[in-house]
Amino acid sequence: MEKHTEIQEFGKLQKWSFGLGSFAVWFINSAFSTWIFTYYFVVVRLPISYIFLAVFIWSFWNAFNDPLVGYLSDRTHTRWGRRKPYIMIGFIPVIIIEIIVWIPPAGDDFSTFLYLLLILILYDTFYSMVALPYDALFPELYSTEEDRAEVNTIKQILSTVGLIMAFIIPGLFIGDISEREGYLLNGIVTSIIIGATFIFSLIYGVKEREEFRLDHQHSFGFIEGMRYTLKNRGFVLYTIMYFLFEYILLTFGVIIPLYAYHILGVRDAFRISMLMALLFLVGIISVAFWYKLDLKLGSRKAFAVSLIAFLFASIPILLISSYEAALINFIFIGFTFGGILYFIYLIIADVVDEDELKTGVRREGTFFGITTFFMRLAMILAVVTVAMVFTTTGWGTYTPNPDADVIFGIKLIMVFFPALALIGMLICLYFYPYTKERVQQIKRDLKELHPKKLENVRSEK
Repeated sequence: MEKHTEIQEFGKLQKWSFGLGSFAVWFINSAFSTWIFTYYFVVVRLPISYIFLAVFIWSFWNAFNDPLVGYLSDRTHTRWGRRKPYIMIGFIPVIIIEIIVWIPPAGDDFSTFLYLLLILILYDTFYSMVALPYDALFPELYSTEEDRAEVNTIKQILSTVGLIMAFIIPGLFIGDISEREGYLLNGIVTSIIIGATFIFSLIYGVKEREEFRLDHQHSFGFIEGMRYTLKNRGFVLYTIMYFLFEYILLTFGVIIPLYAYHILGVRDAFRISMLMALLFLVGIISVAFWYKLDLKLGSRKAFAVSLIAFLFASIPILLISSYEAALINFIFIGFTFGGILYFIYLIIADVVDEDELKTGVRREGTFFGITTFFMRLAMILAVVTVAMVFTTTGWGTYTPNPDADVIFGIKLIMVFFPALALIGMLICLYFYPYTKERVQQIKRDLKELHPKKLENVRSEK
């Protein structure tokens, strides 16, 4: 009987191949979301009011798209599993959109606005089909504390490499960020790299555990499942933290090219890219530290340390005006950011684990569908923040050589608004119920449950 209910284990090749999915997802999403604002605002000269309107309308689609994709992946049953078919369908359209986003049709502002809106909706639809299943598979595939810590470290390393690539690759092809040349070639090269990575990850990394093969048979309908999930206090607190984390990340990504261009005096995309690359490179190196702190203090306390450290590390941005000083400051910010990136994708697994103990099934898709919806809302808030500050300071339409009010506004976007988000995350974390002791008990209970589920699956054959 012990052999009959042996839980599947995965080797290094599978774990690193699975982590490559995180590399691809973060690479393409960062390349898309970071440079698209700069391109349409600075190069295409689309007024920020149109950009905001496109993002705002796009958000209504997200209200249905992300939670629905997550729910459907929970209920799907094919010979390839629950999650893999969505990745297989979604990744080709995503890499095509990464190319055509840089070739808007010639015409007036309204035509450009419609094109941008269509691109955003199509991109989000297919990106959700790829990113949501990858996120859902992490807590599903790796159930032990040791495996999760190991694979989460792999994921964060490769995710950070993806973030770095999202800034380095454009820097190789884009000269002055205000000029059109290079953006399309950057999109083509990015798509080739991402396509090859997805294929390798699908072949060697995307697996599905046998003991969860019957979990698609749960009784929750779409609306019922959403309501039940949102009654989970720990999940609601996590979702707020995730929303605020994405807001910080997106705000930084949107504003850093303009910060470097107009405050640090950096004109070429490569040096701007190196500024961001340094931030994430240090983040990779710091993962080893946060991993050890996680095992020592538990995720909840160690996460709080990283948030407080990030808050203090970002304050010097208000005073810095040289590129060299910014590089030094970004080293410290990068170290603390590595901790936030490590923990934000780790602690959601505890919520899903406890839900399985209550419901008997894994519902990662539903959980990640809801969090991804709020991630999209974070994009709206990031754009609203930028639009509000730029409009207030008289920079609603891009013009070179902004005045002192605009410069101060850019610094506020970099420091003040992320600081508010960090404080909000700390408050949520204080009330977050998953202490180290509670998580350990959940793991013990799951260790007893999973062999029983595996036995039920094999008895159905």
